[in-house]
Amino acid sequence: MLSGGLFPRVGAYAVLALGFWLLFQAFERSNILTGIVGGALIIVGMYLMTGVWRGMFAKFGTVDKVRKENDSSDNTAQNRSGETQPSNTSDGSNEGR
Repeated sequence: MLSGGLFPRVGAYAVLALGFWLLFQAFERSNILTGIVGGALIIVGMYLMTGVWRGMFAKFGTVDKVRKENDSSDNTAQNRSGETQPSNTSDGSNEGR
Protein backbone atom coordinates (compact mmCIF):
# COMPACT_ATOMS: atom_id res chain seq x y z
CA MET A 1 0.00 0.00 0.00
CA LEU A 2 2.50 2.61 1.11
CA SER A 3 6.22 2.36 0.72
CA GLY A 4 8.33 2.63 3.84
CA GLY A 5 10.00 5.76 5.03
CA LEU A 6 9.30 8.96 6.85
CA PHE A 7 7.02 10.60 4.29
CA PRO A 8 4.09 8.11 4.47
CA ARG A 9 4.12 8.22 8.28
CA VAL A 10 4.14 12.02 8.39
CA GLY A 11 1.49 12.11 5.68
CA ALA A 12 -0.80 9.80 7.64
CA TYR A 13 -0.39 11.94 10.77
CA ALA A 14 -1.06 15.09 8.71
CA VAL A 15 -4.29 13.66 7.26
CA LEU A 16 -5.41 12.64 10.75
CA ALA A 17 -4.56 16.04 12.21
CA LEU A 18 -6.34 17.83 9.36
CA GLY A 19 -9.43 15.71 9.98
CA PHE A 20 -9.50 16.60 13.68
CA TRP A 21 -8.90 20.27 12.89
CA LEU A 22 -11.76 20.32 10.36
CA LEU A 23 -14.02 18.57 12.85
CA PHE A 24 -13.13 21.19 15.46
CA GLN A 25 -13.83 23.97 12.97
CA ALA A 26 -17.19 22.41 12.18
CA PHE A 27 -18.19 22.57 15.83
CA GLU A 28 -16.89 26.13 16.15
CA ARG A 29 -18.71 27.46 13.08
CA SER A 30 -21.72 25.08 13.08
CA ASN A 31 -20.90 23.89 9.57
CA ILE A 32 -22.09 20.35 8.92
CA LEU A 33 -20.25 19.90 5.61
CA THR A 34 -16.90 20.66 7.25
CA GLY A 35 -17.77 18.17 9.99
CA ILE A 36 -18.52 15.43 7.48
CA VAL A 37 -15.27 16.09 5.62
CA GLY A 38 -13.34 16.17 8.91
CA GLY A 39 -14.86 12.88 10.07
CA ALA A 40 -14.07 11.24 6.75
CA LEU A 41 -10.47 12.47 6.91
CA ILE A 42 -10.11 11.05 10.42
CA ILE A 43 -11.17 7.63 9.16
CA VAL A 44 -8.86 7.90 6.13
CA GLY A 45 -5.99 9.01 8.38
CA MET A 46 -6.47 6.02 10.70
CA TYR A 47 -6.57 3.71 7.69
CA LEU A 48 -3.34 5.20 6.38
CA MET A 49 -1.70 4.89 9.79
CA THR A 50 -2.55 1.21 10.08
CA GLY A 51 -1.23 0.62 6.56
CA VAL A 52 2.05 2.36 7.42
CA TRP A 53 2.50 0.42 10.68
CA ARG A 54 1.50 -2.91 9.12
CA GLY A 55 4.07 -2.41 6.38
CA MET A 56 6.76 -1.46 8.88
CA PHE A 57 6.13 -4.51 11.08
CA ALA A 58 6.06 -6.82 8.07
CA LYS A 59 9.33 -5.33 6.81
CA PHE A 60 11.16 -6.01 10.06
CA GLY A 61 9.53 -9.41 10.60
CA THR A 62 7.95 -8.76 13.98
CA VAL A 63 4.39 -9.63 13.05
CA ASP A 64 3.21 -12.30 15.46
CA LYS A 65 1.21 -14.78 13.46
CA VAL A 66 -1.25 -16.97 15.25
CA ARG A 67 -0.23 -20.57 14.85
CA LYS A 68 -3.08 -22.93 14.20
CA GLU A 69 -3.02 -26.11 16.18
CA ASN A 70 -3.92 -29.39 14.53
CA ASP A 71 -5.61 -30.64 17.70
CA SER A 72 -9.34 -30.82 18.01
CA SER A 73 -11.01 -27.95 19.79
CA ASP A 74 -12.77 -29.96 22.48
CA ASN A 75 -12.13 -29.26 26.16
CA THR A 76 -10.28 -32.44 27.08
CA ALA A 77 -6.95 -31.92 28.76
CA GLN A 78 -4.57 -34.10 26.76
CA ASN A 79 -0.92 -33.57 26.05
CA ARG A 80 0.85 -34.52 22.83
CA SER A 81 1.44 -38.13 23.88
CA GLY A 82 -2.28 -38.72 24.46
CA GLU A 83 -2.20 -38.93 28.25
CA THR A 84 -5.08 -37.28 30.04
CA GLN A 85 -3.98 -34.52 32.40
CA PRO A 86 -6.00 -33.67 35.51
CA SER A 87 -8.12 -30.61 34.96
CA ASN A 88 -7.27 -27.49 36.91
CA THR A 89 -10.43 -26.63 38.81
CA SER A 90 -10.66 -23.75 41.22
CA ASP A 91 -12.78 -25.59 43.82
CA GLY A 92 -9.99 -28.05 44.66
CA SER A 93 -12.09 -31.15 43.96
CA ASN A 94 -9.22 -32.91 42.20
CA GLU A 95 -6.63 -32.46 44.96
CA GLY A 96 -5.27 -35.56 46.69
CA ARG A 97 -5.86 -37.91 43.80
